[in-house]
Amino acid sequence: MRIDDHLDVVGDRVAIGIQLIGVSRLSTHPVPLVPGCLITVAGQGPKDSNGAGKSSFIAALTLLHGDEQWRLASGARESADLLFSAEIAAQEREYASADHGYVIGVFADRDAAEPDALAASALTVWLRISRDTPHLLVRWSDGLHLPTATTEAERERQADALWAALPPRAGRRDYNARDLSRVLFGEHIRCVSFLSTSVRPSATANLLAQPLNELKPDRIFSAVAALTGLDHEIADEQRHRNVEHAELEKAADAERKLLEWEEQAQHLEAAIDRRAQARDREPIARARWRSRAAVLVARAADELEAIEDDLERIAADDAAHRERLAGITDELHVLGDDVALRDRLRRAEEAFAAVDGDHQQLRDRRRTLTGSLERLGREADELEATARDADGRDEATAAEERDAAVATRTAAIGARAIAARALADAQTALGTAEAGDDVAAEQLAQLEKAGIPAVALLDAVTLTDDERVVWEPLLWPYRDAAVVDETRLPEATEALVGLPGSVLVPAGLPTTDPDVPRSATDLDLTGFLGALRAAGLVTVVGAFAAPVTGRAARIARAQERIAADDAALAEADARLADAERRLTVAERRVTAARAAVTAASKRQRIRAYRAELEEVAEREDALAPRLTAARHEYDLARLAETGRQQQADALLGNRRRIEDAREALRVERDRLDARRRVVDLDTLLTQWGGTVEAAQDHLAELPDEEQLFDEDDWWRAAESVLAELLALCFRPGDTVPAQVTALAEERATPGRGQADRQKQTFPAMLDAVRDHLTLTAHEDAHQRARLADERVEKSRARDAAALGHEEAAKAAAAVRASLARAITARLTAVGAKFDDLDRAYGGYGAGLRFVEPEPPADPTKRWNWEITPVWRRAEGNLMVAYDRRGNTAQMDEKAVKLVCAAALASGTGRPLLLVLDELGRNLGKQHRREAVALFERIGADSGITVVGALQDDMERYAIDACGEYVKLRRTSDAMAYNQAPVIHGFDTRAARVALLADWLSGSYPAELVGS
Repeated sequence: MRIDDHLDVVGDRVAIGIQLIGVSRLSTHPVPLVPGCLITVAGQGPKDSNGAGKSSFIAALTLLHGDEQWRLASGARESADLLFSAEIAAQEREYASADHGYVIGVFADRDAAEPDALAASALTVWLRISRDTPHLLVRWSDGLHLPTATTEAERERQADALWAALPPRAGRRDYNARDLSRVLFGEHIRCVSFLSTSVRPSATANLLAQPLNELKPDRIFSAVAALTGLDHEIADEQRHRNVEHAELEKAADAERKLLEWEEQAQHLEAAIDRRAQARDREPIARARWRSRAAVLVARAADELEAIEDDLERIAADDAAHRERLAGITDELHVLGDDVALRDRLRRAEEAFAAVDGDHQQLRDRRRTLTGSLERLGREADELEATARDADGRDEATAAEERDAAVATRTAAIGARAIAARALADAQTALGTAEAGDDVAAEQLAQLEKAGIPAVALLDAVTLTDDERVVWEPLLWPYRDAAVVDETRLPEATEALVGLPGSVLVPAGLPTTDPDVPRSATDLDLTGFLGALRAAGLVTVVGAFAAPVTGRAARIARAQERIAADDAALAEADARLADAERRLTVAERRVTAARAAVTAASKRQRIRAYRAELEEVAEREDALAPRLTAARHEYDLARLAETGRQQQADALLGNRRRIEDAREALRVERDRLDARRRVVDLDTLLTQWGGTVEAAQDHLAELPDEEQLFDEDDWWRAAESVLAELLALCFRPGDTVPAQVTALAEERATPGRGQADRQKQTFPAMLDAVRDHLTLTAHEDAHQRARLADERVEKSRARDAAALGHEEAAKAAAAVRASLARAITARLTAVGAKFDDLDRAYGGYGAGLRFVEPEPPADPTKRWNWEITPVWRRAEGNLMVAYDRRGNTAQMDEKAVKLVCAAALASGTGRPLLLVLDELGRNLGKQHRREAVALFERIGADSGITVVGALQDDMERYAIDACGEYVKLRRTSDAMAYNQAPVIHGFDTRAARVALLADWLSGSYPAELVGS
């Protein structure tokens, strides 16, 4: 079924009743609504008008009438906030939060004044609110279709069954929030509102929330726009600006992406060009490496020929050296050996070494003892200086004194804790006395909670010094009594039923004894005191040290106790400080006594070390002659051996030099043999790929400037081309073949032999680069073609985005021009209605001044207009702006007229509902009745139904001016739900209210509906 099949279902009908199920704390009783008048909604909460659900009631009424401030097009998610919340109601232990509820409205012909006429034209609309999506569903039924059970709980259960009995109206599904306004009301605006309640998704500017001349022109426009529906059109214009901005961003993004792609494409194309250049350079590197190979072959052939010549020379020199060595050997044999001289030298050397070793041991021991004596002397001096603090006490005596000091400090700590506790108790007693909680505290608190004035008896009587002797003994048995007025004694007794033993004294009893003490409070105790003295049944011993009556006396006693306890605490602190000082002295003496013992031990070791040092010195003195004799004998034996040895040494020197020369020749021969093996001519010829003669011919054919190139020159030339190839093929961040990476790492390894490694790996690296260039040739050709195609495609995308922005800009400009005309027309209409109403209701003419502003460049900001209300303040005068100084009554009157003018201008010929939160909150007190009455008159004359929520201070003004009065009631915080509302009709509406209430449910008690 299409939505057009159900369009404007309500038609010209007006709301004549509303019933709320599971909405906030509100009662499920249906509430009659008299159209075309002012309906005031008051509240009676536990303390004041708050907490009765006024805001939720009027918010539900705006939802029923399709107020777009609920953001119906977005699903009206905030409507779920209307549902009953056990947590907010502080009823979590008794009730669960509602997961769904109903707003039920009954619509009928405005002029239906009899039950038959009401039934014939009635239409019942049901809105089902849910915490889950969809949050709002719509059904309806002809006639009256309300839950009419006798209790709240039964009506809630009955509502689910009645909803289920209604058929879905959109085929197999229900209409939802997006369909509500069009299905129920077509294209007609049926509700405008000023709400400042937390259950609405957003608060709307309110012309009645503060004096009109305190509002800025842009705020006045916001309020008029909300009343006339212009705010939605302004939001639509902002959406078009958002689209324009988004398209501009898309165009800029497309341009940016094209530039970014071009940058990337240029990198790719540059890489392709570099690889093409590398393919041209690769043969050059290979030709230079081949010239190097030719140089190596030619040089190797020359080097092998030179090696053979050197080997022949080395063989001749070695033969001459062998002949000279044979002659030296014969000469050394002739000299022979002198056995006696060598034996004497050996014995003298051994004897000297033995005596010198003993001398070294004694000298080392002497140095060790000297160092130990110096260290022990310093330590003993420090310990003896510490030991002076013992004052002649030994370790045991000092320890006993320390233990006694510890016990004294422990006792002082305990005494101080007791004194501190006593002072804290005294301070607590003083606080209790000053608060008045030391006498009959529980009884006074319970009586205050019950709302019964009471005072402690001892605080209610003031005694002079002369009266104390007589009256303190009489009052003492009643020292815990509470005084209440004699007329409220039964209530007080009932309030204290939970405190057995409580004593109550009645005030206000008649008296026959005027000579009694005076009362300190408004409660008159003369009658009680006269009866107390007359009874004389109990005797109490008097002569109290301090006054027992009056809070000041008790406070003075508590302060005296604090002073005494504070002095005791100061004395305990002094004793504790003295004990701490004595303990410190005792601990220092224990340490000093222990130092004396240690010092004596070290002095004993010093004496032992000194004795040993003297013994070592004596042994050194005894050993000195033997050491001198052994050294003398060793020197004589060494001189005798020197003459013969000098000749032998000369011959041995010559032999060593000849052997060194032969060794040098051997090393040179080995080097030449090794070099001959290293110069691998066969391998070099293989690398060259020809003969020695061919290599020599190749070098001869080179240009003159290259004739002098050696192997390193050709390697550097080839290496430079290879480095160029690598730079062309691979840039930082490029993917490099594994073989190239491995070879590059090997060639880049620093250290000895790096150049050789680079030469050895050159052919492999060159082949790896060639293989890479061969593999990428086909891919480079394909990528060139792909980049050309993508360039065309992305250019088209950029052009399309630019065209989209151009079209969006034109559309936004068209919408803005259309909206400007609509706003101008609507504000002109509001100004005309404002003028009509002002002239019709006592004014001299009014209007609106406005100019079209420039739209903001920022798409996140609204297109804010400004309105300046103007009016004549006397007949024939010029129009004066609203913000000029004027009387409060006139400001309030113009605000009401402007609100009504905006509401009337927003209508489409259908009945209109104007909903106002906190009606007249900021209207001047002396003009509230007239301002509110103006709503009733304009509503009645113009067919507007005005619903306004009242605060306490507005109720007495609005009752006299309204056509219908609804009072929502919840008299205790313990109540989860409201009681049945009180509804009154005034003047000609009284009968209509009674008729509607009876027709809607018949469940209202007679005392709740009346005139």
